[in-house]
Amino acid sequence: MKVLVVIRANETYATQQAQIELVLGLKKKGVSILLMGEFSDEVLTEVKKLDLNYISLYPIKKIDKNYTKSFKKVVIEQHIDIVHFIDGKASRSGLPALKKLPIKVITYFGSISLHWYDPTSYLTYLHPRVDAIICNSKFVFNHVKKQLLPKHKHKPILIYKGYNSDWFPEHKPFNLENLGIPKSATVACFIGNHRKVKGTKYFLQSSYHLSSKKEIHYLLIGKNTDANDLISIAKKSPIANKIHILGVRSDVISLLKSTDIYVQTSLSEGFGRAISEAMSVAKPIVMTDAGGCTELIDKESGIIVPVKNPQKIAKAISYLSDNKSNRKEMGKKAKERINSVYHINNTINDTLSLYKKLLAKND
Repeated sequence: MKVLVVIRANETYATQQAQIELVLGLKKKGVSILLMGEFSDEVLTEVKKLDLNYISLYPIKKIDKNYTKSFKKVVIEQHIDIVHFIDGKASRSGLPALKKLPIKVITYFGSISLHWYDPTSYLTYLHPRVDAIICNSKFVFNHVKKQLLPKHKHKPILIYKGYNSDWFPEHKPFNLENLGIPKSATVACFIGNHRKVKGTKYFLQSSYHLSSKKEIHYLLIGKNTDANDLISIAKKSPIANKIHILGVRSDVISLLKSTDIYVQTSLSEGFGRAISEAMSVAKPIVMTDAGGCTELIDKESGIIVPVKNPQKIAKAISYLSDNKSNRKEMGKKAKERINSVYHINNTINDTLSLYKKLLAKND
């Protein structure tokens, strides 16, 4: 079995680790894997350390005919059986290369932005050449299924994106005193690239309604978190001097380890990488009822609150701040849940089963 896995890994290794570990796990199961995509220097260093075969090739525009030609050449010369597009953007230029080839095609989808009435969807996930669409939550699975014709409703496949708490031992907790945060304070953290769907402003607005007896600090991490609208909300907060907007960081896991509570205030979330990472390092979760992300936790590992409700978010943060033993126990349960229900080994085994199922149809 030879599989071409197409990814875009142009950020830090930590943000791409789940994808790389999936590929590594499949290789250990006996699958001949070839990685293709765009790689940051950091990711490429790890790929080489892991002795994974790779080709640096990625489209430079939405419809890249040169990429299509090169892609087809690789598929034919390498005798590929399955093309697995983890990156959807590359599929737009990759799928035309597979038009008449006897190859199985898998795509990956992790949100609810796919719609049958969008013509561009038929260039990627709804392309007739696609045999299976891996969905990372039941929420996404149900959404994708609704976009398909009856004869294609078998294509969505639920495979959770797995993690492993053993990935992060080398990341030492960040010394928050360097940010002026005392050891006695409770620290609530939000990680995400700022855009409307992430509900970032509701995290900051929750600081207006805290009722904890303890001193609470907020960490806000991610791209565009220094946007003017967020800065304005933070400045008006009663704890303005305790809100730390850090922007893009390469030491996210270290910062996460140093916090007490992870907060996700999305309006809609397919699953949630940052939530999985927080659970992996034993942090209790406060999250909004925003879709697939709610599948990650149960009542023992986190608290779910309504979307767009800063008061309820603040109440949950305050409760966890004032109840250290409950907070620690929730974090412990969150880590256990990652290592059982959402472990990377489950993802590897489910993906391998899908590969075998698709190839069996050729026999």
